[in-house]
Amino acid sequence: MPLVQDALPGLYELDGLLLRLRMDMVLDHEGELMGYRDSGGVAIPGAPIKDVEDAYYRVREALPEGTEEFADGMVDEILPPTPNVLLLIGPDGGTVVHLTTIEVADADLALLAAFADALDRAAGPRPDPEFEALAEALGEIGRVPYYPWMPEGDEATVARWVRAALSTVLHSPFEGPGGGADRETLSNLLRYAEGWEGVEVEQDEEAAAERALLSMMRAAGWT
Repeated sequence: MPLVQDALPGLYELDGLLLRLRMDMVLDHEGELMGYRDSGGVAIPGAPIKDVEDAYYRVREALPEGTEEFADGMVDEILPPTPNVLLLIGPDGGTVVHLTTIEVADADLALLAAFADALDRAAGPRPDPEFEALAEALGEIGRVPYYPWMPEGDEATVARWVRAALSTVLHSPFEGPGGGADRETLSNLLRYAEGWEGVEVEQDEEAAAERALLSMMRAAGWT
């Protein structure tokens, strides 16, 4: 997968939203946040919040060492790259993208996808009764984010934010007629450059990386 810096912060910030869905906030008499109380979590059909949270952390932990620093813009702190993270350099000398592979369980990805789908259904104009509790929770989160990085707005705004946050792990950047060839090109490049700090790519390799990068940016809602 291509690691797109702008698409990664939301993935790491999603833990705050999951906490809000699993726990009740405890406020003081002035409305200040004092802590959380375990309430068992909001009912989410097909995606119990505790299972979703566990799957989320397993997927996040599968990302290569240094990914969080990369997401925070601290690129100098992760160079030379950690194993299995390749920095591609284009013919003009500019950075193309960080490229990596990760191993995650299909069941974990399925849970995260079911969670995102459930949020979409809850955020619709007339959610089914089984999604009403989730819709109410999303509305409350959007009205009172409590953390500056959490989404502010209606239920649909929160649902879109979650989809964008999960786009790095749920969206394939290799869709379309040329996706298979791009995947093979970049996979071969990863295998060839294993253990290197960076490689200069040829034009066809750079084009494949940029198509994958653009695909991930679209999925995250930046284009």
